[in-house]
Amino acid sequence: MNASAFPRIKMGRLVAGLLLLAVLSTAALVHLIWHRTATANVETVVASLDAQSTGAVRSELASHLALVSSTAEIVRSVFFQGAIKADDEVKREFLFLSLLREQPAIAWIGFGFPDGRFFGSHAAADGRIEMVEIGNGMPGMPRPLRRDRYKLIPGDIFFENRLHAESPYVAEGSQWYRAGKNSGEPVWSVVTVLPNGFEPAIVVSKRVEVFSNFEGVVMVAVSLKRLSATLQGLNVPRDSKVYVQASDNTVLATSQPSEGVVAAHLADFPSSDTLSAAVAVAERQNTTGSFRAVVDSPALGPVFVSSSVLPFEGWRLITAIPRRTFAGDIDGNTRRVLVIVVGIALISSLIAVLFARLFFARPLLRLAEQLRSIERFDLDGVRHSPTPLAELNDFSQALKRMSTGLSAFARFMPVDVVRPLVEGSIEPKPGGKLTEITVLFADLPSFTELAETLGADVEPILTRFLTLSIAAIHAEGGTVDKFIGDAVMAIWNAPNDVPDHALRACRAAEAIREAMHSMPPVSPKHDAIRVRIGINTGVALVGNIGSAERLSYTAIGDTVNLASRLVGVAKEHDAEIVLSETTAEKAGDRLSARPLGTAPIRGKTLPVKIYTIDRRDG
Repeated sequence: MNASAFPRIKMGRLVAGLLLLAVLSTAALVHLIWHRTATANVETVVASLDAQSTGAVRSELASHLALVSSTAEIVRSVFFQGAIKADDEVKREFLFLSLLREQPAIAWIGFGFPDGRFFGSHAAADGRIEMVEIGNGMPGMPRPLRRDRYKLIPGDIFFENRLHAESPYVAEGSQWYRAGKNSGEPVWSVVTVLPNGFEPAIVVSKRVEVFSNFEGVVMVAVSLKRLSATLQGLNVPRDSKVYVQASDNTVLATSQPSEGVVAAHLADFPSSDTLSAAVAVAERQNTTGSFRAVVDSPALGPVFVSSSVLPFEGWRLITAIPRRTFAGDIDGNTRRVLVIVVGIALISSLIAVLFARLFFARPLLRLAEQLRSIERFDLDGVRHSPTPLAELNDFSQALKRMSTGLSAFARFMPVDVVRPLVEGSIEPKPGGKLTEITVLFADLPSFTELAETLGADVEPILTRFLTLSIAAIHAEGGTVDKFIGDAVMAIWNAPNDVPDHALRACRAAEAIREAMHSMPPVSPKHDAIRVRIGINTGVALVGNIGSAERLSYTAIGDTVNLASRLVGVAKEHDAEIVLSETTAEKAGDRLSARPLGTAPIRGKTLPVKIYTIDRRDG
């Protein structure tokens, strides 16, 4: 592939881009390492906090249920010891009221007699306490019901009223009674009907014997609504949820109960309950009673789900805690750190870009402009531009030294030749092309005699002549080809195109003559003739003439030879300027040329018509 096909990028932009990339990649790498480390630490901390929270909730709930069980044991022990007889209405009422007041979570403390009677204290929903007694009755018939209502006052209770009615409730037919009667250990049951009607609850029941005689079953009930309220009062992390689940996966209570949903399965909870959905997913993935899992919730993100078995009938305590509950502030700080890192990166990037512009882009642009000046051979425009960077400062100094060297080099070659060589438009190898040019030769008359007379003092005279000649040639767009002793050779229309090259060469000749006449003569006998100039126009071979090791840009051919011969013709005709017929014709009417006739030229068979340009008066 051609190298020129690749896109070009400015070095200043490249350096700025590299600095920007370095700053941003460093910031991204630092943030990535920090984020990974922080995430790993956060996950560890969150898992630890989740375990601690779950353990604390489990411990509190277990203690609470153990207290419920202890209440049942207290009643059983009192009856068993005979301190109070089950039939002693006043004392048992005092005992039940006292225990119920001390246990706000308990809904019922009751006793079922073998003959079907029931007596119990009930914490009503309105904050009052009821003493409920269901008497004996005929099979299949409603039983008599007595309900005494009490209002709690500080340090005591206040009797409000007594109601008499009938009740279909039969204690010995309830699940808690049968379970307690048939077991020597406390038994937990889930029931839906209690003496006041539909009231889903968990009940611990114990068999009561006195002197090996079965006296009945004591029960302590916690309604599922009260159990949910108890869960809400535990040290549950915010935005989290706690479930108590029976062995058949029935949800007995939850810290965030859905209205109207009491005993249900997780599938019965509304779809908007994202925590319950996460717990359901965790249960499907884990079939054991105790497990810890992390479920990714689309709405909440990672949710930590923990399940542990409670020491009550295989019930389980399940906690669902979103990760953001513990890590919300940490994640917020992480995002703030990211914003800060991005801000620092942007500020650093701006500083890097500014640094690149000040220390790289601008100096490089100045250096590039100086290189273009050298390419144009505008050497006077090259200046040393100091910069804080040592390498670029050295580069600028090197360019200045290069321009000085090229300026000196240009003194040995025509500038119009040196410039394309520097630009690369001319390949430095032997070769040339036929081009129509105008050639001018100019020399000092009797220079040999002057050199013999003046010796080394002739150099100022020669230098003055060559200097004014070069100035006149350059003023007309000519190219000084070479110096031949006291003579100067110049060409027009090469290497640059000059359409009116013949006229320009003649004007340059007139300027040289006038400049020489404006100065004092070298000696009295050199007063009339100050310079001799020959001009010819024609086709010549123009180019780099020489060998592969050394070249000279010049013109060769008959056109050049004739111009050189016309200098001698000028001497023979006692004239200062002699031009060929071709030059006179090419110059046209704008040139006042006077014919001198013909002159024989060595090397030519036919004489050549020649012309001169007279000096203007004044």
